[in-house]
Amino acid sequence: MTTGTTYDRVPYPGHPHAETHPNRLAAIARLFGLDAPPVATARVLEGACGDGGNLIAIAFSLPAAPCVGFDLAPTAVGRGRTRVARLGLANARLEVADLMAVGTGLGTFDYVIAHGIYSWVPGPVRDALLALIRDSLAPNGVALVSYNTYPGWHIGRMVRGMLRYHTREVEDPAEQIVQSKALLDFLAVAHDEDDAFRTVLAAEGERIAKLSPAHLFHDDLAAVNDPVYFHEFVAHARGFGLAFLAEADFATMSGAELPEPVRAKLEGLQGDPVAYGQYLDFVRARRFRSTLLCHATQRVAVAPVPASVRHLAVASAAVPDVQPVDLAPGVEAHFRWGDRASLKTDHPLAKAAFVTLLERWRAQTTFDALLEAACGLLGRLPHAADAEALEKILLGAFGLRMVELTAERWRYAAHPSDRPEVSALARNEAEDGDLVTTLAHRRARGAAALVADLAADGHVLDRTGVQARLEGFARLGLLVA
Repeated sequence: MTTGTTYDRVPYPGHPHAETHPNRLAAIARLFGLDAPPVATARVLEGACGDGGNLIAIAFSLPAAPCVGFDLAPTAVGRGRTRVARLGLANARLEVADLMAVGTGLGTFDYVIAHGIYSWVPGPVRDALLALIRDSLAPNGVALVSYNTYPGWHIGRMVRGMLRYHTREVEDPAEQIVQSKALLDFLAVAHDEDDAFRTVLAAEGERIAKLSPAHLFHDDLAAVNDPVYFHEFVAHARGFGLAFLAEADFATMSGAELPEPVRAKLEGLQGDPVAYGQYLDFVRARRFRSTLLCHATQRVAVAPVPASVRHLAVASAAVPDVQPVDLAPGVEAHFRWGDRASLKTDHPLAKAAFVTLLERWRAQTTFDALLEAACGLLGRLPHAADAEALEKILLGAFGLRMVELTAERWRYAAHPSDRPEVSALARNEAEDGDLVTTLAHRRARGAAALVADLAADGHVLDRTGVQARLEGFARLGLLVA
C-alpha cells in the first residue's frame, strides 16, 4: 500500500499489467469451469491503484465497464484523475482511501485487482485485503492478487537485507538508490570468478540493474517486503472463504518447459493443484506469482477443461521457420512467436491452425472459424475428432505462450480504415513518454514517437509513409475499431 510521504518524494509511475485485464482473467477462469462475468460490462475494482496507469487503460478499453480504483497517496490519485478528465472517461473513478478502512462502501465487483500490495504491507493489512475481496467480490467473480514467493525470494531477501543495512542512515531516497547500486557493484568484484556467492550476487545485481529507481526504492528497499510460499498464501486466502482458481500467467502452471523426467515426477500431483504448484515453485525457484482467487463456494475444475477453448477468442502471430508450410503428416514444422516461445509439430491440423492464425492474427478468430479454415487447408470438412484435437492443440499452445486466448475479441481495428484513428489513450500517453498502451492492454515502446510524428503540425508524409505508419499502428493494436 502506498503512503503519501514516500510516494510524493519518489513517484511510482503506473502502467498497464497485461495479465490483469478482465478479458484475460475471464478466459482463464472459464478454462477452469468458472462462469466468469461478461467482460464488456464488468464491474472492476483495483486496490492501491496508484495513478491509475493500469485501471484507466482497462476503463478506456471497456467503455461500458464501471472501473473504480483507490489508493492512499493523494498525489498519485490526483495525477490519475487528471488523465481521466483529459480522456473524458465517464466509467473510471479514482478515490483516496485506506485499505484498512475502505470496507464494502465501494460496492460489489466482478473483477478485483490487487497487484503489488500483498507482500508489501503488514499482516493486518493483508488480512484487510483478503476481507475486502471476500466482501466485495461478486458470487462468480475473479480476483487477482500478486505477491513475492519463496523459494526464489530467499536470495532476494538476503541481498535486500544488505541494501537496507547499507542505507540505514541515508534519508534521501535518491541517495539510497545510488548507495544500493554502489554496494552491489562492490560486492560483485569482492569474490573470485568461480565463487558461487559471486554468481548469486551477480545474478541479483543484474535483476536490480533492470529496475527503475522508483521500482528499486518502493519494491526492494521498502520497509515491508515479506514473501510467502504459495501454499501459505492459499491457506491464508482459504481462511477468508476464498479458493485458488489458477494463475494469471497460465503458462507457468504447465511445466511444459521442464525435462521429461521432472514432468513425469510431478504428474502424480496434478490432482492437487496447490501441491503441484508448490513443487513447481521448488523446481523453478519461483519468486513472484499473480494468483487468481474465487469464492470457495464455487465449483471449479482442478485442471483446465479442453472443451472450454471452444468459447474463447484465439490469436497467434507465430511464424514458421520455412514457408510455405508442408501440411503433410509426419513433416515437422517449427513455429516461433518472436522471443516469446517456439513450438515444433508434425500434426497436420496443428500446422494448418497456425498458418490460419498467422493470416488472421490481427483480427483474432473464433474456435469454429479456425477449425473450418484449418480443415479447409487440409482439403476436407471438419468432424468431431478434429474439434477435440484442436481443443488440445490450442490449450497446449496456450501453455507454451504460442497462442493467446481471451474471453472476447479486442476492440481494435485489424487494418486501417478510410478514416483511421489512433486511440485517444495512446495519443494522450505519447505526450508524456515513449511508452503507450495498446487496445489489447499491452505496452508498446517506440510507438509514442510515431504517434507524435504523425500528429505533428505541418509534418508532411507521402502516401506510402502514412500507410506504413498506419499499418504499424494496426499491428500494435492502436487503431480504434
